[in-house]
Amino acid sequence: MVAIIAGIAALALIGTSFIVLIHASRVRDREMRRMVFKPVVLEFKPRQQRSESSSRP
Repeated sequence: MVAIIAGIAALALIGTSFIVLIHASRVRDREMRRMVFKPVVLEFKPRQQRSESSSRP
C-alpha cells in the first residue's frame, strides 16, 4: 500500500515538473519572439523622425 502511494506521488511530481518545464519553455519562446521585433521597431523610429525633420527646412 505504501509503495503504491509512493509511486503515485512520484508520478505526480514528475508530471508537474514536466508541466512546469513546458510552460517555462513557451514563455521563453514568446519573450524571444518579442525581443526579435523590439530592435526593429527601435531602429525605424529614429529614421522616420530624421526624415520628417530633414524635409521641414
